[in-house]
Amino acid sequence: MNQSLKDRVRNCTTLPSLPAAALSVLQLTENDSTGMDELAKIISVDAALSARILRAINSSFYGLEQKVTSINQAVVLLGLHAVKTLVLGFSLVSNLTTQKRGFNHLTYWRRSMYSATASRVIAGRVLPSRADDCFVGALLMDLGALVLDQVLGAQYSAVYERAKTHSDLLILETHALGMTHAEAGAILAEHWKLPEVLRMVIEHHHGPQNVEDFVSRKVCEIVALAGRCSDVFVTDNPAESIASVRRAFLEQYQVREIECDALLCDVGQKTAELAPLFEVKVNASVNYEAIVAKASERLLELSLAEQAEGAAQVNRRKAARIRRDGNILLMPCRQGMLGQPVQVRLKDLSSGGIGIVHVQPIEKGSQFVIQLPQPGGTTKSLLYTVVRCDPAPSGGGPYSIGAELACVLKADGTGPKQPDISRAPNTPRARVLK
Repeated sequence: MNQSLKDRVRNCTTLPSLPAAALSVLQLTENDSTGMDELAKIISVDAALSARILRAINSSFYGLEQKVTSINQAVVLLGLHAVKTLVLGFSLVSNLTTQKRGFNHLTYWRRSMYSATASRVIAGRVLPSRADDCFVGALLMDLGALVLDQVLGAQYSAVYERAKTHSDLLILETHALGMTHAEAGAILAEHWKLPEVLRMVIEHHHGPQNVEDFVSRKVCEIVALAGRCSDVFVTDNPAESIASVRRAFLEQYQVREIECDALLCDVGQKTAELAPLFEVKVNASVNYEAIVAKASERLLELSLAEQAEGAAQVNRRKAARIRRDGNILLMPCRQGMLGQPVQVRLKDLSSGGIGIVHVQPIEKGSQFVIQLPQPGGTTKSLLYTVVRCDPAPSGGGPYSIGAELACVLKADGTGPKQPDISRAPNTPRARVLK
């Protein structure tokens, strides 16, 4: 990390400070014995915050069956933790949205809204107990971009605007600045003394695998995927993002395409309801179905390309053989007994077969064993069955012999009895036993 830039971030006097309401909430969060009445009292002091909380709770985003008319009622219905995280999100974002210099803040906050909604939708399916942490974590995960914009101004705007995708941004930041927005955000999260799970999300949302704590890693994985979901709605060419998200859902959570698309529909609808609560404008008329319809032709191209690549990989696995030069020893195998080692020249080797050259023919259907060196000084014994034996074009030897792998012999001694051939490198060539 760029130490000079790190010091500038730490010492910047114009960075946004932690709002009083958020500070009070964090202090309450540290105390497990906090009562609902205490939290409701703190929220009620801030009329604007109270109004936002009630609007959010009565929106379709939460889908409560009854109308909530007081903060006390909201705390009872949603629970202490849910209201705490909602207050924290509103307090922080309200303060951060006042910073309107530099790069395109509208795009930034649109992405944050879609990410937060997607994170809560995904968590509701795979990690419901931490849905609120996922929501606030996704909402704040990119706040480091605001920090770098505040510290570097036009220099950071130039980097930010060059990024075609959010993943590109991380690479550009590293090369141009020696610091990423994730690292800058972690500095601010530490300065604000945010809860550890939120700090981890902010710092590791591009690398959840680096988080040691199991629960925090799961939250980071959800937030990372939510960020990719948001790209579906904010990029000009969404087909690649849709394909990527569908693949990620299948690999991570075994959620198939039709279910994935249903989740993304839900994300689009809920974000249209959520964004106005944070005073962020999104185009509510652009829903997921319309995005997919627009991207359908490109999605078909990507699907066909993926199928073709899959088929090519299968063919490569079947046909690819490792070229080898040099001599090896093989041991003829007959009725479970091994004969004297025979030196042959290795042509090529694959996971399913072997090609050798020998001065004598080896009968089709006969078997032999070879031993391959392994790490640590051990060997692996492989049993092969001859499937072809072709003489040289001029007739007679040498013979080109192909064999298929029959099995890997167990190291415990079961299978054909194996003589020690490690001391016989100069064993003369001999015919296979018949």
